Amino acid sequence: MLQAMKRIQVIGPKDELGRAVDLLYRAGTVHLENAPELISRGEICLDRVRQEEATAVAEVLGKTSAIFSTLPPIEDDPDRQAQLRASLEKKTHAELVERAREIIHTLETTTRELAAKKSELTLSITTLNRYEKVLDIIQPVEKELPVLEGFEVTILLIQEEHRDVLALIKKELDTITGDRFEMTATTVDADTLAAIMVFPKKYSEEIHSFIYSVNVNEVRLPKEYSGRPFYEMYALLADSRMRAQDEIARIDADLLTFSNTWYQELVVIRKQLENIHGELGEYRNFGISEYTFVIMGWIPKKYLKKTEQALHDTFGDRVIVCELPTTGKDMEDAPVFYDNPFWVKPFEVIMQLVSPPRYREVDPSPVLAIFFPLFFGIMVGDIGYGLVILAFALIIRHRFAAIAFAKSLADILIISSIPTIIFGYLFGEFFGDLGEVMGWLHPVHILGITWNRVEAMIPMLILAIAIGVIHVVLGLLIGIRNAVITKSRKHLYEKCGMLMMILALVILMAMLGGVISDTAIYPVVALMVIALPLILMGAGVFGTIEVMGTVGNILSYARLMAIGMASVILAMVANELGGAFEFAIIGIIVAILLHALNIVLAMFSPSIHSMRLHIVEFFSKFYEGGGMKYKPFRKNADAEGAGE
Repeated sequence: MLQAMKRIQVIGPKDELGRAVDLLYRAGTVHLENAPELISRGEICLDRVRQEEATAVAEVLGKTSAIFSTLPPIEDDPDRQAQLRASLEKKTHAELVERAREIIHTLETTTRELAAKKSELTLSITTLNRYEKVLDIIQPVEKELPVLEGFEVTILLIQEEHRDVLALIKKELDTITGDRFEMTATTVDADTLAAIMVFPKKYSEEIHSFIYSVNVNEVRLPKEYSGRPFYEMYALLADSRMRAQDEIARIDADLLTFSNTWYQELVVIRKQLENIHGELGEYRNFGISEYTFVIMGWIPKKYLKKTEQALHDTFGDRVIVCELPTTGKDMEDAPVFYDNPFWVKPFEVIMQLVSPPRYREVDPSPVLAIFFPLFFGIMVGDIGYGLVILAFALIIRHRFAAIAFAKSLADILIISSIPTIIFGYLFGEFFGDLGEVMGWLHPVHILGITWNRVEAMIPMLILAIAIGVIHVVLGLLIGIRNAVITKSRKHLYEKCGMLMMILALVILMAMLGGVISDTAIYPVVALMVIALPLILMGAGVFGTIEVMGTVGNILSYARLMAIGMASVILAMVANELGGAFEFAIIGIIVAILLHALNIVLAMFSPSIHSMRLHIVEFFSKFYEGGGMKYKPFRKNADAEGAGE
């Protein structure tokens, strides 16, 4: 759920700004606002804090990162880094920047030159490999080339699909040289032709200009290869490549030496500089006058006392926290801070698909955490599949515990596997009908109905639609609550009218189905008579169309039955095929493969459709979004657990 937020000002003597900012940065609880913009000049004349220090840190950080890009990474040494961190944390910002500059002075020029030389050598090896390919093209047709002084040999690489361009080139060369040239073509590979041309050197410039104009890839050998036998050219290539590779190896060894000496300290310094840069980058939000500083922002109510105490312990009464009065307009712009119980937190990753809710809206995460697993369980509904999904999710959670997104998805699957197993017991499914065939379990009888999904299609459809009614009605109730809080009469009328219309339709369906007596037509008519004007007042003529859209939203929940039916039928097909082969081992393999495919589909398809039912059918009844996410002033501003 969304936590209550308080707007505050932190005020103190100008010379304590740096220490106060450091304390708030470590506390990580305040979402900053721009004090110089928000406080009028008539109240107090505030200037922005100058950021020369931030510029200096950014410059040093950039050079440090550039050195990092040239050094080969080595394994981190946590103990050594911890010692360096403890030492560097005692330094002031200026001292840390000075230490970084000392390292940059020692390493920057040398590492940049070595990296440039390595890049040059790598490019030369690529070029040598290209020349070798050219020789491979020329050598097979060597005997066809005239050995004449004053002639030039040029090779063109042409795509097979553009073979027709050869005729154009021949025609133009004939015009330029007066038929004093030779040209032969050979296949390089399935897609490329090599055209080898020999012509008098006096026509060289004109011919190369023409070749350039037709956008053909031309390959020329360096002058030092001219007139040499092929074996000498190959030897030259191999020797040049070997020397370049030896030089690269020497450079790598030198860079590795630098890494062994400086890498651990550079890792720590870069991290420290990043933290300082993040802190100093926010100085534009702080205001200073001749004697005081002012910091403004929002803070979750649960962290307010703790932050006040930390400032008091450090500064006494020299720095104070003032809680500011807020208007309804202020609260509309307040940042939103999720602080949900552990079983809801994984579902916040789904909320990232939409913009954050506004501060005064209901946080739908808890509802999502209840209904998403329910929908998933109904659609999959198999004990065996639930156990496999649970095991898979536990493995993912363990292997990728450091990746928050993967951990959240794994937790969603773990939670969703529980209702999957429960519904699997109710439906009597263990890898489809395998459990029932083996006599291990049978579908449960409820309300005189055997909840075998293949046989109970109509009851399953009614159950799905009933869940849809409950879900959509809940969305409308939340919409009514939001309309009351925001004092939006039009939305209130619209949501109340929609709610009455759905209730009238439900009663009408129950009456037509013989569940209740025909006298129910009177409350149906009364509800519709009241609902229609409310809808017109709230949403106008288009609101009546929205009624049909809402009915469509409810019918969309039929997918809970349809997707589940497809899953169980595929599972039964897997079991049937498993027993249809003469060799049992083949049948078992086929059954396992089909069940594996079905489980993969069961993890993805129900998840996608559960999200759709929430985001499209449910959220559309109350959710506006467009809020501002709480981003505390701290080392990792995206962390949700600020202040803890």
